[in-house]
Amino acid sequence: MLRALLAIDPQNKLIEPVTNWLVKNRRGAQWSNTRDTAIVVLTLNDYLQTSGELQRRCELRVAGKRKLSRNETYHCGGCTRRSQQVRGFRASSFVMVRMRITIKRTSGTGALYFSAQAKFFSLEEPIAAAGNEIFVRRQYFKLVNHATLLKGFVSERVPLNDGDTVKSGERVETVITIEAKNNYEYLLFEDLKPGGLEAVQLRSGENLYVKELKSGALKSTAGTAGVPPASGTGSSSASRLASMNFTSATDFTGRTRWVYQELRDRKVALFIDHLPEGVWQLSYEMRAESPGAFHALPVLGHAMYVPEIRTNGTEVRIKVVD
Repeated sequence: MLRALLAIDPQNKLIEPVTNWLVKNRRGAQWSNTRDTAIVVLTLNDYLQTSGELQRRCELRVAGKRKLSRNETYHCGGCTRRSQQVRGFRASSFVMVRMRITIKRTSGTGALYFSAQAKFFSLEEPIAAAGNEIFVRRQYFKLVNHATLLKGFVSERVPLNDGDTVKSGERVETVITIEAKNNYEYLLFEDLKPGGLEAVQLRSGENLYVKELKSGALKSTAGTAGVPPASGTGSSSASRLASMNFTSATDFTGRTRWVYQELRDRKVALFIDHLPEGVWQLSYEMRAESPGAFHALPVLGHAMYVPEIRTNGTEVRIKVVD
């Protein structure tokens, strides 16, 4: 709408309030998703060219009460200046302390835009599963090889529960189960790896498929693989998913969806362009390498263009020994 107004009627009285609304609805340095961010940046670029704001200058002072280390003066305006970020507020400043931040324009006529963002984290341990519209569960299985007369070495899947131990060099299968309450597009799941384990695959983009499970395959075996009942948002669906156990290849319907897999230092990112309603499962292998005691932080999932649709699994602790 704003781009159309700027092209057709640059003096329209709606341009200023629409621009203010866009600026005030940022989330930090971006908007709700990558698509919205790109569109808004292009639109605001058209606005700056039309309004002539880049030719104006202003001086402002930012002051914080209580634990702000110092008052700072910033100069803005002109095409060569980037937006200024105010730093110096430490996390401890916001713990049980009322903060007051004052932004004052001391000279000039340039427009002043500002936003504030606060980040925090929970000390909760272990982290429980939760979800909104989608739910996820992660299981680990140690692959133990057994020699047979006719088939050579056969791998047996042994559940790896919270606090269990694996030896350096052993392979671990990661099984991720996703329950979708509706049909969704462009989902991203980020599996945060334990520090001592690395993916067996060496290259991103190798073939990986998520497979649909039959409704009759959802066998309730509470406490399987050391996953406790969930609590919080979506606790009913999350706890039901946590109690499921899948053991047979006949449990799948035969319907699959391709998954784009990216192998990163801290996580494995899994992109699914379209996921129909139902319960789906995928797996990949890791190898235990560095000895130590590690936390596997929860697998995270969300709809890339609707961030409110999101989920997280449970936390698991694993020990790797020589």
